[in-house]
Amino acid sequence: MLARPPAQFNLARYCLADNARRRPDKLALTVAGAGERAERLTFRDIDMTVRAMAAGLQDMGRSPGDRVVIRMANDADYVLVYLAAIAAGLVAVPSSTQLTAAEAGFLLADTGAAAVAVSAEFMAATAAPAHVRVLGPDDIAALKRHPPLGDYAGTAADDPAYLIYTSGTSARPKGVLHAHRAMWGRRPMYEHWLGLGESDVMLHAGALNWTYTLGVGLLDPWACGAACVLYNGPKDNT
Repeated sequence: MLARPPAQFNLARYCLADNARRRPDKLALTVAGAGERAERLTFRDIDMTVRAMAAGLQDMGRSPGDRVVIRMANDADYVLVYLAAIAAGLVAVPSSTQLTAAEAGFLLADTGAAAVAVSAEFMAATAAPAHVRVLGPDDIAALKRHPPLGDYAGTAADDPAYLIYTSGTSARPKGVLHAHRAMWGRRPMYEHWLGLGESDVMLHAGALNWTYTLGVGLLDPWACGAACVLYNGPKDNT
């Protein structure tokens, strides 16, 4: 039987802090396919940047449990914003790059979002209400330069960590809320189903708003000290 998670448990800390201490210079994330150059980050890079961005989010007045919608291209910054929100005790809301402006507006309203992180290509098509803080590319760059948190937020295992919306093919999309303990619950999967170890490299080509990509493609490997390669280039269906 799987043991219960610790009462105090932060998903981002679980996936990053031990790696940053034990294997800081190991290449943790490669994002390749869409640009001329691949993006490469070590565990030290990710841990430091996530804690810096988390501190910046808190200093903007974001409170525990606030929803942060992510409307960004599938790149390394998407991953960093997702983890930074969780590291700060906020709730990350990954969204699809294929959303229309109206669909993105529905997401902002339905989640009661306090902020939305937007990459350059979606700025013009993101109309946020006045009470929603829009974090554009310059804001995200500034968050990376912020002095980092000393530690990840002391969230409880049952506190919400991220909110994923269904595709809405048969009705309006519905939000599925995941607690921090969802990462603890994945342990039998990555230990026994996937059999992941720290010498492995996981390649995934899914979009970052999918629970499967976030879990199998990103968080499961990091929980084992393994490396991730995310492909975000064109898909050849032939």
